[in-house]
Formats: sequence, C-alpha cells, structure tokens
Amino acid sequence: MKRTITSDRIAAALKQEELGMPLKDVIRQAGVSEHTFLDWKKHYSAMPGFPQDLKCLQEENTKLKQIVAELTLENARLKDELKEKR
Repeated sequence: MKRTITSDRIAAALKQEELGMPLKDVIRQAGVSEHTFLDWKKHYSAMPGFPQDLKCLQEENTKLKQIVAELTLENARLKDELKEKR
C-alpha cells in the first residue's frame, strides 16, 4: 500500500537534514528510503519557499478546476438551449 507524505513532512525532513541531523536519523524518522529522501532533496532544495508555494499552487489549482467545471456546465446548457431552438 502506497502512503502519501505531505509537503509539510517533506519540508520538515529536509530542514532537519539541513540543520545537521545525520541522514540516517532523518530518513528513519521520515519513514522513507535514502533514495526517496535524496530525490526530495534534488527536487525541492531548489525551491526556497517549497511548502508555502506548494499550498498556494494547490489552492489556485482547485479554484481553476472549479472554474473549468462551471464553464463546462454552462457550455453544455447553452448547447442544449440552442438545440431546442432549432
């Protein structure tokens, strides 16, 4: 079973390693493999505001999905009205 790890946990693990905690302790606490942790480090260390930026992007993505859903429904309604008029 694959479990999801939140961006906050990833950020906390990266911060612990950055503050000097031994890598073995960090990966044991995070419950991930060394390879996974090094992937996180490679991907997220280039993003200085990683957890906050990710949350903002997720919120924006949710809003945009809602807008697309509303526009799709409106488009379908208008197509139905057009068919009825013909």
